[in-house]
Amino acid sequence: MTFADFVNLAQFLGLTPSSIFPLILLGGVVIWVGYKFISPIKKSIRRISNACIEIQTIFENNGTVLRHHLVEAPGSPLQPTPYGEKLIKESGLEKILDEQKGVLIAELKKQLAESPTEYDVQEKARGLLIAQKDDSIMNPVKEYAYKNGLNVEIILKAGGLWLRDDFLSTPRQTGKE
Repeated sequence: MTFADFVNLAQFLGLTPSSIFPLILLGGVVIWVGYKFISPIKKSIRRISNACIEIQTIFENNGTVLRHHLVEAPGSPLQPTPYGEKLIKESGLEKILDEQKGVLIAELKKQLAESPTEYDVQEKARGLLIAQKDDSIMNPVKEYAYKNGLNVEIILKAGGLWLRDDFLSTPRQTGKE
């Protein structure tokens, strides 16, 4: 479509140079109002997500086993959801996993029995990261959890899935929500 074709189409639709400016102005106002309307909704959704995670944590701490989390995609093998990946990355846990990979894998090997299953590796990897919670290397993760009103163990459990992948020499993956 050439520029002349576009001008002819606009004139056919009744759009003249004098009517385009108000149309553009109206479009800008609609976008601005939409942003102002959506921003608080996004903030509320984030708060609801954090509340769901906290409720899940309370249930799990009281012995209730929950099968689905906002940070873990259902299926086999378990993978962090895009939200879980975001928490792992923003909290600094990804950097810790990258920088401490050798140390963490060596410690994981010590904790595993001979000929472990992939499930054993997964659960020991998650447990290892949770056990490291009080180590100073996890301070960035704890600070992130504190500033965002999250339970640090939820982030560490999701990160344990990537440690499992590192141990098994498989690419780190993110599942669907």
